[in-house]
Amino acid sequence: MTLLLGLLLAAFLGVMQFLRHKEQSRIEELRQDSVQSSRQSLQQWISLTNQPLQRFARDFSEWPEMAAFLDRRDQAWAESTLKQNLVNYEAHALWVLTEKGELVYSAQQHPGPPLPPPATSAQLAALASGPGRHIFAESRDGLLEAWGEPIGSDQPGGNPRGWLLVSRWWSPRFLATLSRLSEMRVELVPAGGAATPAHLLLPLCDLQGRPLRQLQTTLNEPDFAGTLDADTLAVRMLLLFGLLVIATVWLGVRQWVLRPLAQISRSLAHEDASAVVALQHEDTELGRIAQLVAHSFEQKQDLRRENEERKRAEQALRKSEELVRRSLELRARLARDLHDGVIQSIYAAGLGLESAMSELERDQAAARTRLTHCRQSLNGVIREVRGFISGLEPEQMQRHGFAEELGALARTMQALWPVRIVHKVDAQAAARLNIGQEVHALQIARECISNALRHGEAKKVLIMLAHAAGDGVLTVRDDGRGFEPALVAGQGSGLHNLATRAREMGGRLHLDSQPGRGATVTITFPLAEAAP
Repeated sequence: MTLLLGLLLAAFLGVMQFLRHKEQSRIEELRQDSVQSSRQSLQQWISLTNQPLQRFARDFSEWPEMAAFLDRRDQAWAESTLKQNLVNYEAHALWVLTEKGELVYSAQQHPGPPLPPPATSAQLAALASGPGRHIFAESRDGLLEAWGEPIGSDQPGGNPRGWLLVSRWWSPRFLATLSRLSEMRVELVPAGGAATPAHLLLPLCDLQGRPLRQLQTTLNEPDFAGTLDADTLAVRMLLLFGLLVIATVWLGVRQWVLRPLAQISRSLAHEDASAVVALQHEDTELGRIAQLVAHSFEQKQDLRRENEERKRAEQALRKSEELVRRSLELRARLARDLHDGVIQSIYAAGLGLESAMSELERDQAAARTRLTHCRQSLNGVIREVRGFISGLEPEQMQRHGFAEELGALARTMQALWPVRIVHKVDAQAAARLNIGQEVHALQIARECISNALRHGEAKKVLIMLAHAAGDGVLTVRDDGRGFEPALVAGQGSGLHNLATRAREMGGRLHLDSQPGRGATVTITFPLAEAAP
């Protein structure tokens, strides 16, 4: 127990140190996230303030009048159109150059000598092949940020006829606007300075990619140090409280848990209740456990005997459940076979008797022939019942196969009732049927013919066995009255037996019927591999 408490204390100290380390790491992550967020925010504000400048350069360079201006060089038009828009687009100066670098026109907001263009046409052409046309340049007014756009070419895809350069002066007013938008102090400093944790530096580069100035931002860093000190004090207080709790728990466990447990352990080891006699009189949980230990020795033999009796009872129960399950399965199988076989044959004989009665007066010979078929059908029913009693499959199926037995069924039904039954059996599919599938297929055909005659008053029934994509397909189609499948669901056991037989064949049942359009039953099931 002492070792366990020592390990607990070590684990507690380790967790405290780990939490402190994680807190410091989290603070550093937050600081880095703050720096990154400030950088992204500043870049977004710079990009947003540059939009008027970009739009000025792009819109006017694509204007056909600019291409015409390069030819006629109308200074009055440039003064009224280009220079007047400097203020509207927050631009400081602009230049119009030919493709050879000749300065055609320049304008600026502030009075004074004209400012030279920050780049030549050749430099702009080289800059146009890069990711953008954005540069910084020094001037007598200060740092300029310029955007260059080509003026229309003579033909699509050709060289530009000139260039339009538009610049902004990074004046103290513009820097103040950036500071107000980004909610940070922003100023220009010389290039080459090193960044500090409290400052963020963004280089502003010329055409050659060399930094001209750096945009220094004073970060509004949260007071992480105060948070860390407060967390350190909380950790120390928690550590002291944890030590007190561990010491108290150790003393209590030693007195009220370890000592009684040692007595109970000795009693269980020696199977002697005398070791816990004194402990039994204590009104504690361990005292009640000692009482249970004292009684456990007496109950041990009883429990063993009860376990043996329970095992014998469970074995008997499992045997009984297995017998009941087999009995129910046999009962369900006999009920299905009687319904699909014997009952359908009796129904067919009944239909034959009805037909004979209707022909008795007008054609006694035909009636006598139909009665003879009825008698033969009933004799077949008797043989089939005997087969069920003996538990054997129909002998005719084993002798003649599915095709011959299906033909015999069709001939019997046609002899008993005025109906035309057409059967088509694919020899390859029939050869791959196992005995169980043959029996189920024949019973399905018998059930479908009986339903078509009794309920649908069909005049023609088509039975087909084919194979497709390795599966067998049994189809029974009639031209009877048809029905709505949803309305007859749950009525009788015919459809349920069909679905059950389809599952036992390893396949699935599909029923298609509508009132006045007959019914089609399709069973799709797997076939055995063809013999080599």
